[in-house]
Amino acid sequence: MSDPTNEIVYLGHDNTIDLLLKSDGVAVSLSAVTAITITVGEVTISSDNGATDPITWAKSGYATGEIRLKLGAEILVASNTPYSAYLVVYDAANPEGIVWGYVPIRVRAEVEKS
Repeated sequence: MSDPTNEIVYLGHDNTIDLLLKSDGVAVSLSAVTAITITVGEVTISSDNGATDPITWAKSGYATGEIRLKLGAEILVASNTPYSAYLVVYDAANPEGIVWGYVPIRVRAEVEKS
């Protein structure tokens, strides 16, 4: 069952949350981005866009402005209440980061274990 108002992280699985970052309605190039973090509850997840990082962007096959969050392997707390997961984007001109906004995320427990 999908949740039309929240993104879902399924713990223990490889599902991704795919986002498109825009400014004034136009997708933003992420080629100069050096790091991205997302804070889900008390957990901050960071990435420098490595091949196995949980947050990736500006890869072959990605649209301009596209980021992918693969958070199922992260140590997150399952909750029926959505988290307001804040996304922060860093580059050389903004070393303290730009808070891009938040993504409402629900974290679901491993669905194959009882």
